[in-house]
Formats: sequence, C-alpha cells, structure tokens
Amino acid sequence: MIGNAHLDPVWLWPRQEGIDAVLATARSACDRLDEYPPFVFTCSGSWFHEQIERLDPTLFERVRQAVRTGRWQLVGGMHVQPDCNLPSEVSFARQLQIGQGYYRSRFGRPTTVGYNVDSFGHTAYMPRFLRQAGIDSYCFLRPGPGEMPLPASVFRWRSPDGFEVIAQRIAAAYTTGADDLGEHVARTLSAVPPHLTDIMCFYGVGDHGGGPTRRQIEWIARRTDAFPGARLVMSHPRAFFDAVASRAGDLPAVGGELQHHAIGCYSVDRRIKVSLRQAEHSLQQAQACVERLSPPDAAELTGRLDRAWRSVAFNEFHDILGGTSLPDAGRQAAGELIAAASEAEDVIVAATRPAFRDQAVPGRHRIIVFNPSEEPFDGCVEFGPWASRAWRHRLTNEAGADVPVQVVDSLARMEGLFRLLWNCRLGPGDRRVFELSSEPPSAAPAQRTEAPVDLGLGGKALTTADELHVGPWSLHFEVLADRTDTWSHSAGSRFSGRRLGCFRWRGSWRQAEAGPLRWMLVRQAEFSHSRLWCRLSTSASSEAVRLDVRVTWAEALRMLRLRIAGDEPVIRRTDLVSGGPLPRPADGREYPLGGGIYVEGPMAKLAVAAPDVFSAGVCGGDVNFTLLRSPYAAWHDPTPLDYRDDSPVTDQGSHEFHLLLWPAGLPVADLARHVRRMSMPPLIWEVTG
Repeated sequence: MIGNAHLDPVWLWPRQEGIDAVLATARSACDRLDEYPPFVFTCSGSWFHEQIERLDPTLFERVRQAVRTGRWQLVGGMHVQPDCNLPSEVSFARQLQIGQGYYRSRFGRPTTVGYNVDSFGHTAYMPRFLRQAGIDSYCFLRPGPGEMPLPASVFRWRSPDGFEVIAQRIAAAYTTGADDLGEHVARTLSAVPPHLTDIMCFYGVGDHGGGPTRRQIEWIARRTDAFPGARLVMSHPRAFFDAVASRAGDLPAVGGELQHHAIGCYSVDRRIKVSLRQAEHSLQQAQACVERLSPPDAAELTGRLDRAWRSVAFNEFHDILGGTSLPDAGRQAAGELIAAASEAEDVIVAATRPAFRDQAVPGRHRIIVFNPSEEPFDGCVEFGPWASRAWRHRLTNEAGADVPVQVVDSLARMEGLFRLLWNCRLGPGDRRVFELSSEPPSAAPAQRTEAPVDLGLGGKALTTADELHVGPWSLHFEVLADRTDTWSHSAGSRFSGRRLGCFRWRGSWRQAEAGPLRWMLVRQAEFSHSRLWCRLSTSASSEAVRLDVRVTWAEALRMLRLRIAGDEPVIRRTDLVSGGPLPRPADGREYPLGGGIYVEGPMAKLAVAAPDVFSAGVCGGDVNFTLLRSPYAAWHDPTPLDYRDDSPVTDQGSHEFHLLLWPAGLPVADLARHVRRMSMPPLIWEVTG
C-alpha cells in the first residue's frame, strides 16, 4: 500500500496556492508518521521539498528525519513531474540533474525510482534518461488499459537503444479520497501478473495535495488479511521493485513509447511550447559559448544558466506545458520561459563580446559569425547591419576577397533598412570575421523584383492559382471542427472533426526575392476571420524548400492543420522525438512530435523539419501537422459546451511556423541535424570599434 499525495503545483489554481498545499500536505504527512508507526509516505520532486525548506525550516527538519528513518520515501528524481513527450533530451537530463542533485545535497542520496504518475504519455527514450540518472524503475498511470493494452501491469520497458527499467502501470488510480479502500484494493489485486506475488496499490487524497487520511490508514491496519490470498502492507515503491527484481527475467518486455492519452495537449496553448523551445535552445547555445570560450567569470555565468534551467524545468510540469492550466498560469509560464531565454542570450553576450573584442577596429565595420556547436555549419546566414540601404554592400572575408551577398528586406517596416544574406562555412567552434565597407563591390548584388510568377523556385515547387505543390506533394491549410475539451479527452487517439474548408488564396504569388542566393514567393490566404501569409523559398545550395507561415487565428472550437498530400500510401514513417528517431505506424493516430518527420511510399519520399510543430499524424498518403487548436481554456469533460460561453478561447492571435521540406526525402540523421541547425544557427553580431 503506497501512501502518497499527488500535488499539482499549478493547474486549476495559481502557484501560490500550490505552495500552500505543499506545506499543508507535508505537515499532514509528518503528523500521520508520528501517529501511525507502520505508515510510510512516498513523495516526488525536488520542487516540493524546496518549498518546505525555504518556508518552514522546522517542518523540513521533520521531513529529513523521516527520510533518514526510511519512512519518507523519495521518488521521481526530477524537479517536477513533467510532460514526458515534449521536453528535449537535454531538458530531461536537466530535470534529473536538478532533482537528483537536490536529493543528494539535502538528504544524502538520490532516488532509484522514477515516478511520473500523472503525465499524459511517455517518450520511447525515457528508459535511457532514467538509467543515465541512476534510476532503474518507473511508476506511471497513463496511458490506461483502454488507451494502450500492455501484456502485464508490471513489465520491462525498453528504449529503442536498449536501455531498460522495470515499470508498473498503476492499476486503479494514484490517489483516492474514499475512506473505504475495498473497491480500490480489489481493482489493484485484479491486475497482479500471474508470475508475481506483489503489486502496488496507491492511496491518499491528491491533485491538490492532502495525502493519506487517518481513516484510510486505520482501514488498512484493520484489514491486513481481509482479502483472500493477499496481505496489505504499508510500504513504498523501492520495496516493491526490490521484491520483483528476482523475477525480472520472467516479466514481459515492452519496447517503445507509451501513448496515447490527451492528444490535444500537444497542440493547445502553443505559446508555452514555443517559449520552451526558445529557452532550451538559447540555454544550450549559451552553455556551449561558456565552455568553448572559458571567460574569467565562467562560474558566475554557469550559475546564471543553472538558475534559468530551474525555471524551465518547473514550467515543463505536465499541466503547464500541456496547456491545460488556467489562462493566467499559461501566461506566467510563457513569460518565465521567455525570461530564461533572455537570460541565456545575455550570458551569450557576456561570454562572446570580450572574447572577440580584439576584432574591433575604429572605422572598420566588422561582422562576427561564431559557431559554438559541436556540428559544422554550411549554409546561408542573415544579418541586418545598422546602415542605410544606400550603402554599397561590399562584404569581404578575412583574406579581403569579396563575398557574394544578397540584399533582403529588413524585419522592420522602415524604409532604408536592409538585411544581408550570404553563404558561410564554419567548423565546430569556428568563427569567421567579415567586413562591410562602402567601396564598390566587384559585382552589384541582385535586387528584389516584384514580378508575379506561376512557376518558381527552380522547379522545386509549383504554384498555381489555387494549389501549392512541393515536388509530388500538395500542401493544404485545412480547418476542422474541434469540439473536444482542452485535453481532447473525447478524441481518443485521433482527431476526427468535420473538415470545414481550406484557407483560400488571395491575389497571385509574388516574387519577393530573386537570387542570386535565395528565391522567395509570397502569397496571402483567408478563412472566415483568419488570415495566413505564406513565404516559400529555396536557395541554390539546398534541395529543401522552406515554408514560413504567419497566421492570425480568430477561430473558436476549431483546429488548423497543414495537410501534405501524396499520390500513394505511406508505407514507412520515422519521427524525431525526444531522445532520437522513432519508427511509427502510418495509422492516422495523433502523436507528439519532437522536430520533424520522414515518410516514404512505394515511390515517393518526404522529409520535413518542423521544430515549432508539436503534433502530427499520418493517414493513407497524407502527412497531417496539427498547427493550432482553439478549445475553451481549462475545459474538462463532461462540463457542457455551453457552460460559461464567455470563457477564454485558447491560441487566438498571431502565430508563426517555420518548416523545411525535402520532396525527395533525406536521411533521418541529416534531418535531425537540420532541425538543430534551424533551432541553433550560428551567432552573428557586429563590432565597429
């Protein structure tokens, strides 16, 4: 019998209330430990314990004493119970580093039991993440038996790269408020695998904290032998996994990911998910800069990054990152993630500017391009110098040779400003120094043309009045009815809302850039009150077509999907997920996405890098990227649709999406590399003396 108190620090209440619930739950648990000597309390997450330490030191000392005696059992090893699909591999490593590091520093030992009982699904590579952090076992609840059948409730869970942990899917629920636990225990006993004699049954009031009650503890004490063939023992997960370890070889093996539950969580409240990606990538680049350049204040800068990572780790909590909390919580989370990215960017400045200050020469306009990555870079870079468009735009390299450039529009709507585009090659850790001068270049850069086109992009894309094709694939921005709740509980594993129509193109395609390095077509489309701007571009050095989409979304209870349609069924599919590539079936079900997707049919192939799209499905010959959903915020079935019809609707307003498409396919390893390059391009800045 596993006494616990599941506590969401944020969900249908603000963080302050979650902290209050932590203190009340910890006090209650310690009191029950004093009152009932056989009772054992199981608790997860360093964040939970940190709140006690900083706000009630006396209570924290009671917790530490209970840990020392083995009656307060530490599990999880993470900062919080995060969403277990969307965070990157680096984020999971940080989650575990923060959680296990705190356990070591405050309690003298880490945990060996993983514990994400409320998360909505679990990436296939979680066994590796756990094993690398010293964890050999795992407790979870979702997906349930009706969502993903398993050969047994206790099994060996194996990642695609061979790491393995023993896992139990909780049979009934991780908490219960009932005083009479009879039905709860009976459901658990029905799930005991035939080759085992032990099973975990979780009890205690939860979600808003609470923990086991006196009546529950006394009920267990009075009914130790009340169930034929079973004995109820107050215990903890480590004891259970130790008890079944000798039979591990008899347990069935389950490979891959654990899905599907609440598929809507991966396409709702997109601002949080985009902000998470920005923070992850900025922090990774900042850490790489500090490690490569070794500035004198490296320890201080690393400390700043560590604190920013803690904020990121907290906001990966499954109900925050999943977009299922109150709207104010979502706004706060996005703000804190943006602040973490901003802190990382300031660390980048602090590490790089002193290191390259020797390149600043009065009267010389120099541009630094620095690649802190461990991977080489070879492609276009873009930078907007503070100079007038009347400038002659001569760019030279370190040897004084002219570098071919293309002048493109500024990001600002202001006449006279511009950006420069040029090709650059850098090895891992390399830097290049370019110089901008007013001397006439050897060849004038190509200027923008306004000529409308029907065929463009070197034959890589075909545009007509009503259609857009990239190679043999046609692209459609579709709007579907979506009357599922915030989680999409009623959707099961796939979206099946009625197709309401497509965004309709307005005007004609306009040629916005005409080389010599990049070509771009632009067009606008409309649906109801929503607007979409599409930029389609390619470069001479790449086989990819880039799709940049800006949407102003003004739809309720609808979803936006990019359908990339082929002429033949998809027979092979590999997705990028947290931890690496993962083969998946083309079965029409919705899956969380971690950067891109590769598909092939009998003849056709397609690779798509989509670092800011988080949910996709493949059905027949169609690859469907779920871009946006707009249910009511924090709306949970079975609450009627017409309840408080003035409730806020999610994801209204402006959104941007950036995709690279290879219509002839691409090796999956190269696709992953391009996703990283899109997300963490070389750093560029100017030094002018």
